[in-house]
Amino acid sequence: MAAPTAKLGELWTSRQLLDNLVRKELKVRYKHSALGFAWSLLTPIMMTAIFTVIFAQVLRIPVEDFASFFLAGYLVWTFFANSVNASVGAIVGNGPLIKKVYFPREVIPLSIVLSQAVHFLLALLATAPLFFFQRGNVAPYLPAVLLGLVLLVLFAAGVSMIFAAANVGFRDLQELTQVIFLAWFYSTPIIYPLFFVADNAPAFLAVVRLNPVTWFVEFFQTPLYGVALTAAVPGAEGPASLPPGWPSPMTVLGCAVIAVVTFSVGYWLFNRLAVTFAKEV
Repeated sequence: MAAPTAKLGELWTSRQLLDNLVRKELKVRYKHSALGFAWSLLTPIMMTAIFTVIFAQVLRIPVEDFASFFLAGYLVWTFFANSVNASVGAIVGNGPLIKKVYFPREVIPLSIVLSQAVHFLLALLATAPLFFFQRGNVAPYLPAVLLGLVLLVLFAAGVSMIFAAANVGFRDLQELTQVIFLAWFYSTPIIYPLFFVADNAPAFLAVVRLNPVTWFVEFFQTPLYGVALTAAVPGAEGPASLPPGWPSPMTVLGCAVIAVVTFSVGYWLFNRLAVTFAKEV
């Protein structure tokens, strides 16, 4: 395998190919769809409405402004899950192209992750009025959101490359991914706050805390929503929360470490296995 610096240089020279693949991903996703890119805007709005009715009105999860609390985490999850689920079969699906010509194979999962980042920004733009309406002026904290997105892209790219490479030799992974991500979703504090786990299922709290996506959800919830507080706050009539603010240095550092380590491991593993892709796809 070539040295990491040589591989990164090769990737840089292939940036035009990467750009073309990102554009193709953006065009193909909603090809022949009547609403096209509007689905990137409508889907998070509709999912927020459904989850708010079920978990805030029916199951009574004690969170102030549940819709914006859920949405801040759901945008993170949707980007991450869509990136990995689309990447897991990408190498096998592009088998004929991989057999014909040589190019850095990592541009395939990277193009998927970057196209999902575009959808993330569109969804954030469409749902921004909800954050302003429920949580006040979140504009001063948008730089934190952009920093979080950069780290989230690195993390999602690392996981996507691991799944895409592993699926070449173990094709059942593509089917297992759906089950893995269902369990992963409910292990992430998107529809419930961390204090709810501590109060009602303390044995499960360690699992949620060890979940790397929990760090990114907290990173985005703080500038877009704030911090959900337990309903047991003295003097509070119902669920309380802190207003939007900057993520704590610990959260930023934690996400940065997770992102860099995951991307490095994913990139190394992907390139190590990539030498046999043309024979196995």
